[in-house]
Amino acid sequence: MLKKFFVILFLILILPFSVQAHTTLLSSTPAEGETITQALDEVQLVFGTRIEEGSTMSVEGESEAFEFDSIMVAEDSMAGEFSEPLANGNYRILWNIIGEDGHPIEGEIAFSVSVEAEEEPVTAPATEEKAEEPAEQSVSASEEGAAPEAAEEGSNLLVTTVLVLAAALVIFGIYKLLTKKK
Repeated sequence: MLKKFFVILFLILILPFSVQAHTTLLSSTPAEGETITQALDEVQLVFGTRIEEGSTMSVEGESEAFEFDSIMVAEDSMAGEFSEPLANGNYRILWNIIGEDGHPIEGEIAFSVSVEAEEEPVTAPATEEKAEEPAEQSVSASEEGAAPEAAEEGSNLLVTTVLVLAAALVIFGIYKLLTKKK
């Protein structure tokens, strides 16, 4: 009787572990909390596994929602294009995907757009300086987005490790009980 109890307990504990393996968002352009300083006419999301057709996304502004002209889903990424760049303001990308495991997953990414109005350049050196500034800012913005991704990966690794250790302890307990009976 005790042997059956532990086998059933083992099956109950091992089944939820396989269900917890959902697709996660690995990166996005724009990244969470990023301030875009150049005209934004495309959004790209990259996920941990393959995503299925039927996955969607939209952008909400402070007072209205914006639909993409086209959304392309390819393997583990989804990209959407606008016909016109977004105006300055705060926005949220609302995404809803169907993961490879068939589970729907949704999320949102907050970002802002702050594009300076273009001025007529007086001299050529001033144009070069302006061209260098956005490049430096975009590098720092991509570095900022790397920290949350690393934290999420570390968190997933910790959860997986704990789950594997728990399963190993249950298997060891069942083994000891079975060998003790003989």
